[in-house]
Amino acid sequence: MFLSRANIMLLLAVLLQPFSQQLELSPVSTSSSDLKVSGALPALPVDAVRFIRRSELEQLPMVSYRVTDDANFPRPVEIRGVPLEELLHALNVSSESVIVAAVCDDGYEAHYSPQYRHTHGPILVTQVNGKEIHGGTRASDDGAYGPYLVSHASFHPSYRVLGQDEEAQIPNGVVELRILKQKDVLAAIAPRGHVAPGSEVEQGYKLAGQYCFRCHNAGEYGGHKANVPWGQIANEAARDPKGFMLWVRNPQAVDPAAEMPPSADYSEAMLHAVMAYFQSFAAPMARRK
Repeated sequence: MFLSRANIMLLLAVLLQPFSQQLELSPVSTSSSDLKVSGALPALPVDAVRFIRRSELEQLPMVSYRVTDDANFPRPVEIRGVPLEELLHALNVSSESVIVAAVCDDGYEAHYSPQYRHTHGPILVTQVNGKEIHGGTRASDDGAYGPYLVSHASFHPSYRVLGQDEEAQIPNGVVELRILKQKDVLAAIAPRGHVAPGSEVEQGYKLAGQYCFRCHNAGEYGGHKANVPWGQIANEAARDPKGFMLWVRNPQAVDPAAEMPPSADYSEAMLHAVMAYFQSFAAPMARRK
């Protein structure tokens, strides 16, 4: 007997319902390994904050993979965790309308749109090589991998912008997942004014959304690691175009104490596209200078 599409969807909803009921959200944190969740959580006030114990996460459908292409690790590792899509189902979140922002201990953020999640299947990792990761030290600094990180079974870029491949979003030191309405996030960073398809501004928008948004915030959305918001970047792009491009390509040449990594591989076309995009946000006074 064959099931209709409607019956299949109903069966899936029934099968997923127990996981939603089993996932207990706490209003307070009781452990450093608790996962903070916030944002558009069903049946809760706007921007409510809740916490999920690691033991609760372990009750969800878990996956395990041998990962060979994650830049966080110098050698192949075995990861275990819960796919972000499964976690959204467990929270009863309509996954087609939200972006999941993974917030790290240093203010860095990674952003997972419905398209990214469906294409790449990002996994909230709870164990690496059979061990919980909250004590694992990062090779690059004194921080820790945990309490959580995000990885993939494998990653294959799905698009290119001006010769630059899509980059895997693989944050570590993840302490919070923000469930955000996609339309609100995109509205915060969409280019201002009319933008022609395929234009320099549109290409810059795609590049900035992938790279700059991880450390720089546009209002309440985006990372806070850099403490340099979208509007400030926009005004600098309009006020001093040459200085802006130098800052993007080699931040340490502008400020030796800058933590932003250099973008030596950026082509002139990429630099001009990013600059054109940010200039669309610049205040009128900045544009006249």
